[in-house]
Amino acid sequence: MSCINLDLPRLQRLLGGPELARLRQRLRGKLLRGGGGRLTLSQASDLERAAVERLVGRPPRQGKSLSVDLEALSHALARAGVSGDLRVALEALDGPLVDAQAHREAARQRWGELLDAYYPDADRLGVSDWLEDLRRGGQLKRLAGGDEAQGRRLLEQALVVLARLPVQGMTLSTLAAECLGDAHALDAGRPVSALVRRALARHWRGGVALAIPDERSTWAHAGVLLGGDITSAVLTLRVPVRGGDGLEMALSGYQRLAEPTWLTLRQLLRHPPRWDVQGRDVFVCENPAVLAEAAERLRTDAAPLVATWGRPGAAVLTLLEQLEAAGAALRYHGDFDWPGISIANALLSRFAMRPWRMAAKDLEGCAHLAGKLLEGKPIEALWDPCLRATMEQRGQALHEEQLIETLLGDLRQHDRVTG
Repeated sequence: MSCINLDLPRLQRLLGGPELARLRQRLRGKLLRGGGGRLTLSQASDLERAAVERLVGRPPRQGKSLSVDLEALSHALARAGVSGDLRVALEALDGPLVDAQAHREAARQRWGELLDAYYPDADRLGVSDWLEDLRRGGQLKRLAGGDEAQGRRLLEQALVVLARLPVQGMTLSTLAAECLGDAHALDAGRPVSALVRRALARHWRGGVALAIPDERSTWAHAGVLLGGDITSAVLTLRVPVRGGDGLEMALSGYQRLAEPTWLTLRQLLRHPPRWDVQGRDVFVCENPAVLAEAAERLRTDAAPLVATWGRPGAAVLTLLEQLEAAGAALRYHGDFDWPGISIANALLSRFAMRPWRMAAKDLEGCAHLAGKLLEGKPIEALWDPCLRATMEQRGQALHEEQLIETLLGDLRQHDRVTG
């Protein structure tokens, strides 16, 4: 900033102070947009009007708006020996004039160039869509606190981790220590963890970002265990496996006995079974009571069955993913209430899964069964556009336990092969 012909104390008296801040701000904006012509200030205050008239030496005028020629104002400041020109005066009072839009555009271009440099690596790993998502959303810049050097480090670290994935039952801390030299580098809340999990979330199905229920499920998709992962488990009944030893041998025994089987996320990731479900219906229910009744009453006549126990966690999602990959035809039934519809929407969006007795006509056929008052916010069922209206008209929930006989009738058709 030039200091030639600058009388700062006098300038402060003439044009400074909070009461003239709006006038100065408008003058700064006008200069940034080219600097010529006139500035019109609507609803001008007496102080704003007096300041301009005093500076340019014109008599007082009436009216609500104030008009000033910028070139005349600049010349007046120079002639009075207050400042070399208007720009120098405004920068002396409020700091350098910065074109915020141009500044933002330059920053956007720099961050874009930073990301461009990593497209070959991302393409090789199959995560170029993730990089494009970071470009559009600006997440990398936010996680790096606007520091480009930090952004580059975070991106490089995330790519190192992604290059190591998937793994088979490795703990998160081991993965972090191996890839980044810090066992806590991928803990929740760490920026690298956020970047990697965003990439994993985009690869749940065909590169399309979907809602992931929790952090544990996101890591599990890549074979990573949070802690020991023995608390996340899924309840199954008679899901067949190919012959083998270890876990597969145990599962074969449980299948022959028709006993319900708990599988932890740790087991599914560290010792993924060879599921023998190609072309078979595997039924999925929301409530464990259905599975318990199938085990008790159908025994070895029961079709393969998985219970989500409400909203599915990491172990449930991991098992369903394995079964789908093994060729199973997944079929889902849940409660006819709004949480139940929400769960079904999520599962049918995530998997190539068909509804199982979850249509409006199925509910209409149960008019004789009373239920609790239907509460909560209504939502559309993605698989049946008529179901919401049917549920609202009924006004009562219908839970799986009320349909045990019907569901067991379907499950009795064991080892059924789809066409």
